[in-house]
Amino acid sequence: MAAAARTATLVTRAQPRWIIGPGVDLSLVIGSSAAGYLYLLLYVAMHVPITYLWWFWSVGLDGTHIFGTASRTFFDGEARAKHPKLLFGSLLFFFSLGPIMVLAGLKGWLALLVGVWAYYHVVKQHYGFMVLYKVKNRDLARLDNNLDRLFLNVMLIFPPFHRFFINHPEELGLPFRPLHNLAAPAWTLVIAVAAAYLARQAVRYRAGDPPDIPKFLLFAGVIPLHWLTFAYMSWQAAVPTVTIVHNLQYHALVWFHNRNRYGGPDSERKHGAVPAAIGRHLLAYIGIALAFSALYRIPGFQLGSSSDLAFGFFCGFGLTHYFLDSRIWRVRHDPGLRAALGMG
Repeated sequence: MAAAARTATLVTRAQPRWIIGPGVDLSLVIGSSAAGYLYLLLYVAMHVPITYLWWFWSVGLDGTHIFGTASRTFFDGEARAKHPKLLFGSLLFFFSLGPIMVLAGLKGWLALLVGVWAYYHVVKQHYGFMVLYKVKNRDLARLDNNLDRLFLNVMLIFPPFHRFFINHPEELGLPFRPLHNLAAPAWTLVIAVAAAYLARQAVRYRAGDPPDIPKFLLFAGVIPLHWLTFAYMSWQAAVPTVTIVHNLQYHALVWFHNRNRYGGPDSERKHGAVPAAIGRHLLAYIGIALAFSALYRIPGFQLGSSSDLAFGFFCGFGLTHYFLDSRIWRVRHDPGLRAALGMG
């Protein structure tokens, strides 16, 4: 009986556990990387103009994912009452920062700030999903936590660093020569981290530890995409290619969160009309998100192209999103968030 119970426990532990469910996770959280590979194929192999790909991504997915953050902050009456300084203070600060930097003659540094923070934001989200899968699948040994973090960060940060700092800083307008002398140390670090990671997986396999399948599928989707993207694309094409994956992941998580938190009968009274609508109806979420995105992305592009001050102002949408997003998804410190994500 004891042996049978132990075998049953091992079989249960070996079954993958998902954040939302196997269908959504495999299609939108992990499978979202297919959208990035499609962009890579359309641009590199089929020579589709990046302007077409950029507009579809910008209005249809990127601007709408910023609405995802707004849906559970500025549109949520309970959140506004609970965190007024955080929400409105960040809004004031970041929508002022861009114009101030432009007036100070720092438009180039503002663009670099937005770009670097945006990429860090993408990497941080992949790390966040990795952690959620680790929690779900009880993959929480300290050594593995540290190695997973190191492996993912090195494998995602190296490709743009190699392209824009070691080989082609001129593509970002950076005022220095290529850092060719860093190529050998950087490659040594990458190889050493990969070797250590593979060695640890071999040790786990020999010990009979069940593999964290969702985590490995996430790695298999996003890491090769980033390496291929920065091998073949400069920043203009790379931005939508790696970010579209992030957008789809974010929409899946936000919809899951909003459905659980705002789907109740008293949602409109507690949170407001918009959260109640988007928590109950997927089409309402899609429609309001598209309207939100079009209302600021289209004029933002037109005005930003003709006015540096307007460019600085509209950078506030992204900067506010990056900052707030780093504060509102802290599962460990927010019992309501844990409940909404089914992480109790």
